[in-house]
Amino acid sequence: MALLFVLQNHIFVDIYYWYSEFMKAKKKEISEPDVYILPSDNEEMKEFVNKFKVDMMENIVNKIKFAIENNLPIVEVFTFKKSPFVVTITNTEFIENLEHINKFYREHEIFELCPKVEELLRTLKK
Repeated sequence: MALLFVLQNHIFVDIYYWYSEFMKAKKKEISEPDVYILPSDNEEMKEFVNKFKVDMMENIVNKIKFAIENNLPIVEVFTFKKSPFVVTITNTEFIENLEHINKFYREHEIFELCPKVEELLRTLKK
């Protein structure tokens, strides 16, 4: 009986160790940032963009970063409510988009967001 308990306990420890290692590896995986959902209506869209422009730009930066880290040729950045249409950026457009975002950040003195963009630009220009 004691041997059976030891074997069961050993198997439990092995399974627990495997599971904990699996979960550690899972946490290290990069999960894709959520897709940004935009209003479909034109007037709502204008208001939304004016209100959340910086947040939208941060989303684009995060999506491009995800694409670079995972060697993706294209990344989906926006979808529209009640619409099958999506906005994507291809890897050939990453630099141009990041340069525009960086310029906007500088012109609006949002300097704390510049380093992340500049680091991605350096990575892409290597």
